[in-house]
Amino acid sequence: MGLLPVLLLVPLFFLLIWSNRSQTKKQAAAISALQKGDRVVLQSGLIGRLVEIGDRTAKVEIASGVKVEVLKSSISGKDGGDGTLAASKQ
Repeated sequence: MGLLPVLLLVPLFFLLIWSNRSQTKKQAAAISALQKGDRVVLQSGLIGRLVEIGDRTAKVEIASGVKVEVLKSSISGKDGGDGTLAASKQ
């Protein structure tokens, strides 16, 4: 009887790991598909235009003449136009 809880937790553990890896791959693919000029949403909720993208960081123009440098990992994805992420429409 003591083995039953362990047998139930093992599949749950692997399901959580698989789900996290899948989500990480989708996020990486979305970030790699970004190009200069795309409207992006940052994790902080800011929306701006992608000006420059490097290996680790990206520059986003959040207002006319106001450019901020952010980590690429803080980019949630493309802006869908109405304030939603374009990927969430699929």
